[in-house]
Amino acid sequence: MNKKVLIPVIFGIAITIILITILVPMNQKPITITEKPVNESIPTRDDQIPLNDTVIPTNNTAVPITPIDFSYVDSNSLMKSSLAAKGISMSSALKISGGSIAKYCTFYGDVEKQNSIEYCTSTELKDSDGKFLGNIHMIGSMDSPNAVLGIIQTDPDMSSLDDIKSTYQIMVESLVCDCWQDQKPGNLESVSAWIDAAKSHHLEATGTTSSSKIAGFAQKQLLLEVTTNTEGYLWKFIISN
Repeated sequence: MNKKVLIPVIFGIAITIILITILVPMNQKPITITEKPVNESIPTRDDQIPLNDTVIPTNNTAVPITPIDFSYVDSNSLMKSSLAAKGISMSSALKISGGSIAKYCTFYGDVEKQNSIEYCTSTELKDSDGKFLGNIHMIGSMDSPNAVLGIIQTDPDMSSLDDIKSTYQIMVESLVCDCWQDQKPGNLESVSAWIDAAKSHHLEATGTTSSSKIAGFAQKQLLLEVTTNTEGYLWKFIISN
């Protein structure tokens, strides 16, 4: 081939290769996948951090709250009347002490913590149809409780979730403060929203138990726990000093 013809051809091929190299990447748009977390304290699946490794922050700029002191008599009485207004009946408290603690009030795996329990009250909860719902236990010294546990078993469909929300909301209002909407710990609008977030995370998680903690809310510690079992899901809500 004539050299004068060959040079333009080679030059033309080179220009074409350069243009392809420049233009193709410009026309390719990156694929971005975003997943919105429920809130800043409950991680997305991308993070692969279990819920029980998270602590929901409290609102440090909010107005200080006067803490509520636990009382075996007064606290049980207040919760009973408040639950009744929601269609949930609460029995009179069974009082347990001495050697019966080990049989009826074993809640801690930690031996030292369990041995610190001197006194315990236990009440039974029933829904509006008279069906057994769960229990509320108060544990502590002979003088006053230092922790309150709300334990409710649900079926695989979580058909009693509304009763769980009502029970745990009343526990917060009776034992912590009636100030959740003002404080919004973790930017959660309500106790109900916290329960929904915990439920969603647990159903997506691979572990048997998921838990979420709110520390220092009105000088109390709040722990919400969900465990998958043979009957469905066991919910535990613990409020402690």
